[in-house]
Amino acid sequence: MLRDLLLGVLFGTFTGLTPGIHVNTLAVLLNGALLPSLTLFAMGLTHTYLDAFPSTFLGIPDEGTALSILPAHRLVLAGKGMEVIRIALYSSFLGTLFFTPLVPLYLAIAPMYTFTIGKAVVLLLMILLVLTEKGTKKLWAASIVILSGLVGLMILRISLNEPLYHLLTGLFGVPVILIALFYETSEVSPGSAELEMDTKSLVLFSFMGTLLGMIASLVPAFTSSQAALIGSFFSKDERSFLAVVYSTNTANFLFSLVNFLETGRARNGIVMRMSPMGLSTLYTFILASLFVGILVMLYGEVISKILASIVFKIPYRALNLGVLVFLIILSAYFDGASGILALAASSIVGILAVLLGVKRTNCMGALMVPVLLG
Repeated sequence: MLRDLLLGVLFGTFTGLTPGIHVNTLAVLLNGALLPSLTLFAMGLTHTYLDAFPSTFLGIPDEGTALSILPAHRLVLAGKGMEVIRIALYSSFLGTLFFTPLVPLYLAIAPMYTFTIGKAVVLLLMILLVLTEKGTKKLWAASIVILSGLVGLMILRISLNEPLYHLLTGLFGVPVILIALFYETSEVSPGSAELEMDTKSLVLFSFMGTLLGMIASLVPAFTSSQAALIGSFFSKDERSFLAVVYSTNTANFLFSLVNFLETGRARNGIVMRMSPMGLSTLYTFILASLFVGILVMLYGEVISKILASIVFKIPYRALNLGVLVFLIILSAYFDGASGILALAASSIVGILAVLLGVKRTNCMGALMVPVLLG
């Protein structure tokens, strides 16, 4: 058991810290090895703790951290990058702690879920996104929701190996990098990891993220980022919003496992590769989640600081230009010319949202519209 968990933590650390390599991708590559369920679980959970690194310092998002790109990047440019990493680790661990006492509640409500309820939640969220904009920006926000939705439909319905990579990187990663290329700065550093938010706020917004992660794990195609959108209506600044995003991401993974154990429904790529199990194994996974969380907390910040210090030895504009080229190469590697076209299409919508001055969260229409029409 211990060996299985440690192997999973090792794999999850690699995918979490490596830009563009999602834990699901590695799970597919290792599928022939018939990894034990505990190893797969530890991989996925570790990834949720550490995937803040590439999205924070390199602007490369995955499904769970797409919305964190802009707030995290603002803090990086202010020399607060390592604080983002600490917020990610702390809120992920708090999400793991809150997960355990909420399991009985989850077991009671999971069987009640219907697809109609899921669509209603997504529709309400789309309406709130538009209505929270001011004045004529409501019109521009609605346009971005529709445009991103059309792009999402197109990319998700054609035959691509990594559709979410092209979609989310274009909507959220590429615009941030392009803006950074024109950012007037000569010195950007990882900075101190000291938290500039009070403990009460960290705990409160992490608990909110845990509840939102519960919702995300119930609704098919309702992602961690979509759930975190709800938190954006309550968060008061970048730090509280990031706490919501990262705790939602971790809680979503954990509750998805419980959903699988109780109903047999697989809500993420890691769980899909697990052997069928019953609720009798739940206590083992709860203990495993605490073990993995404590272990990652011991080394996560240290290894992130070492890697960040290496990254920031490169001139900032050169770093961003290199990352942009790397993103395009990854798109070509995953899906050839089709991948590059998908990345370009989603990037245009992401840039347009910036030019129109509306919240980038409206780009989540790329995932919400397909859910409503699916």
